[in-house]
Amino acid sequence: MKKSILLFVFIIVSGIGCQLYSQESISIAQARKDNLIKLLNYRFKGGFYTFEKMFIQTVTYPPMAVGNCIVGIALVSFRVNCEGEVYELKIKTPLGYGIDNEISSFFTSIEGHWNTCNDDKYTRFEVPIQFTLKGTETNTEDALLVLEADNPGFLCNGDEYYIKKMEKYMSKGKYKRAIQYIDILMRRDPYNSYYFDQKMKAVNGGE
Repeated sequence: MKKSILLFVFIIVSGIGCQLYSQESISIAQARKDNLIKLLNYRFKGGFYTFEKMFIQTVTYPPMAVGNCIVGIALVSFRVNCEGEVYELKIKTPLGYGIDNEISSFFTSIEGHWNTCNDDKYTRFEVPIQFTLKGTETNTEDALLVLEADNPGFLCNGDEYYIKKMEKYMSKGKYKRAIQYIDILMRRDPYNSYYFDQKMKAVNGGE
């Protein structure tokens, strides 16, 4: 009887802990996006919604990326000085398959759409842009801009598939194989510190 009660309490506490962790993760992601939206409302002509509209109208999902089930979040860092000039544009998590070219072309197309400012603290940006395919299970909390395309005629693997592969090869000590799957997960969820920790562990031979 005591064991049953203890098990019941453990399940409840664990459930509450998971729920609180989930809420905390979501709130951090939402706070990040809220701050970025405020910054774009101040610096971009027409604000965030004009920025988002121009993105949707300008960027396409390359067929090569769709056909190869390329899903992920490109973290795009750049600066816009107080005169409205964009510089130091860098895609910190490149996705390849033509996606990076689409992103670069978009930022070239919006030159001249920035408001001036009087304080350098409003010049730094990091925009998470997600490319995802319908029916593919992946993190959807962190991206500010999302471009979703139809799947290539079949469902692409969701995050859980790659997590299981990572765990399988990590447990067997096959770290080079594990890194292949960790890299995919890091492109899909670049703010996830757990994936980063797992890659460091694999690079260091499990230590």
